[in-house]
Amino acid sequence: MARWRHDDDDKFEKVGKVRKRQRKTPKSADLQENFEKPEKDWQLGGESEAFAARVVEVHKRYAFVSTEKKRGRIKTNDVWLAEVARKFRVADRAERNFVAVGDRVLCTPATDLAVEVESELPRCVIQNLAPRISRLARLDPHNSELYHVMATNMDQILIVASYLHPTIKWGLIDRYLVLAEQESVPAIIVLTKKDLLAAEGDSPFAAQCREMEEIYRKLGYHVFSVQANLEDAMEQDPQFEKLGELLEGRITLATGHSGVGKSSIVNLYDPEIVQPVEPDSNIFYKGRHTTTYASFIKLGTGGYVIDTPGIRSLTFEEQGPIELSHCFVEFRPLLGKCKFRECRHIDEPECSVLQAVERGEISQPRYKSYLAILLGASGREGRLRDMDIPE
Repeated sequence: MARWRHDDDDKFEKVGKVRKRQRKTPKSADLQENFEKPEKDWQLGGESEAFAARVVEVHKRYAFVSTEKKRGRIKTNDVWLAEVARKFRVADRAERNFVAVGDRVLCTPATDLAVEVESELPRCVIQNLAPRISRLARLDPHNSELYHVMATNMDQILIVASYLHPTIKWGLIDRYLVLAEQESVPAIIVLTKKDLLAAEGDSPFAAQCREMEEIYRKLGYHVFSVQANLEDAMEQDPQFEKLGELLEGRITLATGHSGVGKSSIVNLYDPEIVQPVEPDSNIFYKGRHTTTYASFIKLGTGGYVIDTPGIRSLTFEEQGPIELSHCFVEFRPLLGKCKFRECRHIDEPECSVLQAVERGEISQPRYKSYLAILLGASGREGRLRDMDIPE
């Protein structure tokens, strides 16, 4: 499968160009609706030789797909260069790209594509998109009117953060957890560079980290504290074996801040494609971003991982208090017990959530994360505005 990966990740973008063609512009709404089609309505085989596939990497004007005759059995060593059918490319859309990594699509072989690239891969056209069972999306940082869908159809989300270099952003973790709860997919938290935390001794920062780890564990999330750049890490730390058991047989989206070690963790599980990691071991402690595109990768130990580029911000559309409250699992037992039916949990009298915060049953950091998202505070690097917890 390594034959479709290139040392220069931008090579295709540099040589790719779209031939100008005259084309009609049918109603965009109709086209967008027709692009998505349930799999039961797909016509496989026949004269068109149509086949089912999984999107394994997405670029600006084209994508890579791998054949998937039966859902969940993706032949990641059978890769095709693909583009969306020309008639759909004129449709208005709410997303940055037509497809995302993880999408299941219907394709037909083709020899004539609009995008001209130098590649020996077989070529195909994406004719239809299957309805998604889950997705991870944020508002596009370059165009707030569009969504940037980072990945779809994952069974669980692996949130990776480092204690230091870059410094952990608990607010960013909470934002990922909100998205996971919205999509009803389990979330796993992996905290890396624990050797740097150990060097902090009994500092207030170290104490805060240990306190936050315990908070997430009590909420029911799997939390791992590891050092991913250890030589023979799998043998030295039994946590990696436990994490591998959670990855086996599932499609896992690995996401988090740039330079926290996502690719280093993926590489521990015998991936079909070894993700590039800077050869200088010191880079591991500089928070350097290395992954350029989200990639769908088969693990030799079982399961698949979607390894995504690190991000600096995670901003999503405005959340209402009812929907957002449900995404904070510690709020759920209290919902419906406030004096007001549509309580925002900010300054309302007889608010069950505020009372739980005062009793210490809901942590102040988690409550601040709730306020930051509800009130529209910046999601950049998970920073939270200075907010006073209501008395």
